[in-house]
Amino acid sequence: MPTYREYKAQRPNRIMYETVEFYHPTFGYVRLVADQVFPKTLGGVQYEPCRFELTESQQSNTPVIDSTLKFSQLAQDFKQKLKAWRGFSRAMPITCTIRRFDAANMNTAVNAWTLYVSDCNMDGTDVNVSLSMSNPLNRNIGRLYDPAEWPGLVNG
Repeated sequence: MPTYREYKAQRPNRIMYETVEFYHPTFGYVRLVADQVFPKTLGGVQYEPCRFELTESQQSNTPVIDSTLKFSQLAQDFKQKLKAWRGFSRAMPITCTIRRFDAANMNTAVNAWTLYVSDCNMDGTDVNVSLSMSNPLNRNIGRLYDPAEWPGLVNG
């Protein structure tokens, strides 16, 4: 199977649909397609139109390690979804799956990858979402105390 770069260089000039799918059990799936006016059914799933910019990591010929999504005029929508993400539900991370579809075959994604939402910055109108391969809930977790490793701390 050719790489995405080879595919894009060889394919005829057709529309590429770039989609984003956020998921968390508290608010379910949020599916968005970039730069469209009407909802699109891609891969058997309906995506809502949205304006966003996806910036990928700068590595070449490597998997996507981190990305940034910039949404314009969607701060209120994000606030409503994130209000449901509280309490114990924060023990599970929000995942983001990015897929690209070709207009010739809108049932199968050309490529797809899944990342974790590591940060979400909002101002009055815009939203910047940082995506990362590492689960943000696993950061800043101290090592478990092991008496064999730290014998001076054993209660005697």
